[in-house]
Amino acid sequence: MPDAGPQMSLLAYFKQGGIAMYPLLLCSVLTVAVGLERVWVLLRAARTDTVLARRLHGLLSSKRVEDATQQCSENDSPLAHVVQEVVAATNASPTRREKTLQRALTRETGRLECNMPVLATIGSVSPFIGLFGTVLGIMRAFHDIGEAGSAGGAVVAAGIAEALITTAAGLFVAVAAVVAYNHLMTWVQTTITQTELNAEELVALLDE
Repeated sequence: MPDAGPQMSLLAYFKQGGIAMYPLLLCSVLTVAVGLERVWVLLRAARTDTVLARRLHGLLSSKRVEDATQQCSENDSPLAHVVQEVVAATNASPTRREKTLQRALTRETGRLECNMPVLATIGSVSPFIGLFGTVLGIMRAFHDIGEAGSAGGAVVAAGIAEALITTAAGLFVAVAAVVAYNHLMTWVQTTITQTELNAEELVALLDE
């Protein structure tokens, strides 16, 4: 089969990388899992809020506050949660309503950023795991030199290979985690900004 060669090569690299490759594998799996989970959450929030904003605009324009509240309770999205809290404070002073809006937005930001610290931690820790593997590889090379009594290329090859593979793997995982974290954080901020604009526009309809 044509794909057997590359697959065996990757497996061989993994085995040659030594013990440090196992935590790096775990980090890479977590990066993919958290990244995909957050992408799904953000996509669903954007799609739901786009439709919900139009519905709430029509309801609040007609002063159908109870129907708007019902729509919010039936949707699990940032805009639904924020509008529901602000509408509940309709009779409050403008200052208190603004504070309610900001608290709701802060709460939704926390929900959207859930699990994001995992990516930040992986981005910070992975290079050190790779460095740990590098140290182990160099130690192995010196051990092999001591066992063989010489420092030929064949003697130190395994240790040097382990050092280089773990260094490369650690950097690769770290770069992937940092890129995912930065992209998703930007997406979160864009979503929250849009939610705030929509919420302010909808709440303004109550004051007309």
